[in-house]
Amino acid sequence: MSLDGVSDWGATPYLERLMQFSWKRNELLQDNIANIDTPGYQSRDVPVSEFQAAMKDARDRSRRGGGDVVAGDGIFADRKGIRFSPEGMELRPSTGQDNLLYHDGNDRNLEQLMQGLSENAMTFRFASELFRKSHDLLRSAIRERP
Repeated sequence: MSLDGVSDWGATPYLERLMQFSWKRNELLQDNIANIDTPGYQSRDVPVSEFQAAMKDARDRSRRGGGDVVAGDGIFADRKGIRFSPEGMELRPSTGQDNLLYHDGNDRNLEQLMQGLSENAMTFRFASELFRKSHDLLRSAIRERP
């Protein structure tokens, strides 16, 4: 993702990153659910607060005009659990310590996993809808009609 194109204005780069993060996190959450009965499996996740902090810092840097000197991809700087690149991002999940450890070594909590999955899906849906609307607006301006 380069920040020098027509679609790199306003919230578009942030919406792209939010969709990428939600997509990658969805894969982690699905793995956790798929392995809910696997003995010894520890659930893995990346804190949403880390991504939110990266977005806030990127916004602040963008407002100050310091997007070229930051590690990672333009205005998005790497975090402990997230590595940004022009092609996307890489999540570095850690094992969760919040859940009870069962006798088989698994730390399952189905309600918490399903809640995380549904919240993540809503986030992706919200970001993709805003992204689509911003591109529809751009297409309308290019065509010079609604």
